[in-house]
Amino acid sequence: MVGQGNRQYKFILLIFFLIILILSCIKPVYPTEMFLQHSATIIIGIALTIIAWNNTLSDRSFSLIILFMILHVIGARWIYSYVPYDEWFRSITGVTLSSLTGTSRNNYDRFVHLMFGLVMFYPFREIYIRWFGCPEKFSGLLAFLTITGCSLLYEVFEWGLTLVLSPQDAEDYNGQQGDQWDAQKDMALALSGAFISLTINRLRARWRLK
Repeated sequence: MVGQGNRQYKFILLIFFLIILILSCIKPVYPTEMFLQHSATIIIGIALTIIAWNNTLSDRSFSLIILFMILHVIGARWIYSYVPYDEWFRSITGVTLSSLTGTSRNNYDRFVHLMFGLVMFYPFREIYIRWFGCPEKFSGLLAFLTITGCSLLYEVFEWGLTLVLSPQDAEDYNGQQGDQWDAQKDMALALSGAFISLTINRLRARWRLK
């Protein structure tokens, strides 16, 4: 396993993340939905502060969590369904990403679900090893199962919101964009990202043995 790394580096990353979070909250496009999205951001931010202070994760894992949280902050700013990545891509290349992929749907939420599986695999794996003393040979499988389980629970949470929010508010938060299979596709992407990371981890382990 990678060493725990530098506490100062972690706090620098935290400050950088805090600046991005504050800037993203200035003149929000959809204030109510954005602050609802950030209910989890605050909890995770507190947890990251404790982790940084105690220095209980490697710099790599901490950086990956910060990366995922920045992706989430971007999504929360435009409530995922309206992240203007097409405009950003066109300003650089002159064409939209949607025109290249042949889709009219805003797929930022799908991208983040995939990244959740890809990016969070290593931190979860390290948490099981460092915090719970899990043998390395089982840590990858547990990280994979944790990602799929978290994805499932999040989709159940989104379903629960549809029961208490107005139809329009629920649609804005969940970002289904008219797709009745949105929850299943989101979970499949998180699972796919986790499976890719698990496969890479297993291949690296075999390479080290050779």
